[in-house]
Amino acid sequence: MKAFVVTLLLSFIVMNASVVNAHELSSGYLTLNAGEENTYSGELLLKPDDIGQVAGLDTNGNGALTWGEIHQNQSLLENYIANVLSIRVDDSPCKISLSMPNIRSVSGDSYLVSPIKVMCKSSGTLGIRYDGIFEHSPTHKLLVNVNLAGQSGSRTQNSSQSSTENTSVTSVLDIDNRSVTYDAVTTSLTALFISLVYEGVRHIFIGIDHILFLVATLLTVNLVREQKRWQKEPSASRVLKHTVILVSAFTLAHSITLTATALDFIALDSRLVELGIAISVLLTALNNIYPLIVRLGIITFAFGLLHGMGFASVFADLNAQSNNLVLSVAAFNIGVEVGQLAIVAVLLPLLLWLRHFAFYAKTLMPLLSLVIAIIATNWTIQRW
Repeated sequence: MKAFVVTLLLSFIVMNASVVNAHELSSGYLTLNAGEENTYSGELLLKPDDIGQVAGLDTNGNGALTWGEIHQNQSLLENYIANVLSIRVDDSPCKISLSMPNIRSVSGDSYLVSPIKVMCKSSGTLGIRYDGIFEHSPTHKLLVNVNLAGQSGSRTQNSSQSSTENTSVTSVLDIDNRSVTYDAVTTSLTALFISLVYEGVRHIFIGIDHILFLVATLLTVNLVREQKRWQKEPSASRVLKHTVILVSAFTLAHSITLTATALDFIALDSRLVELGIAISVLLTALNNIYPLIVRLGIITFAFGLLHGMGFASVFADLNAQSNNLVLSVAAFNIGVEVGQLAIVAVLLPLLLWLRHFAFYAKTLMPLLSLVIAIIATNWTIQRW
């Protein structure tokens, strides 16, 4: 048994080393607006730290990109982008031109903004492929927004994308999904809805802090506190009731703040939100070991408000230029709930079974809570 416990602890600590930054993703932005005579104009936004390392702009290697380095090495920047970004119409490559970059703040982060102009030989199916930054940051994403105003609409062929009702189309490119195409067929609201549901589900599964908060919250639903000790909850129906109460409280809370933040009713610095989320995971895990609060509904609701703001920051990136905001919020939120319920559906039967073993309340639950607390402590320190 001791060997099992040690192995479990070590495996979780190793997992922590690889996922601790999973929620803080590297991101870039590409916007293109259709013009006359098969041209597009827009901007490419990349984080200075990212592009400085992979393109060789940080010539002194100190990790801080200066204006002098940007100006002196603009040709390196242009060559790198030419190698990692390609735009085509049908089978014909388009010419990409970059202007002198500038710095802009987006959601509290600084970005190197390169004005871009694309000249194509003809009209047709527009294709974009992007291979940048991934060698430096495997979690990197490029959020692409193409405005096809003046054309007959668009449809994307990509598994993780969204669009507006008319001609503005937003797609997400990552290490496993590096290309997207747009043809001259009007994208429907149904496609927008489905794609944002997908993104909501996807964010739950890559948002390790949200998953660990949910797990920490549910680790004691199958137990009851008696004589200052955790003991088996004999009634399966009460376990189910406790689960429904906690999941509903979390769902209601994060739905409120996701919607309110997305609609600009409330605003809070994203760094404070991420710090608060890490602390919520830490306190929930510690409360399992040293339970100061036994009735968790209210505290779960309060922490859920923070997590909703975290969801909203991701949604803001995905939907930054959508004209169907209410529909988009609803779709993304539904996706979050679907992902959350999938986790509960896997976890609950396991918890119902484990409650029959004395070692769960005495050893396994506190051990799992301790591992989660260690991971959350690491997050808290990094985000402070």
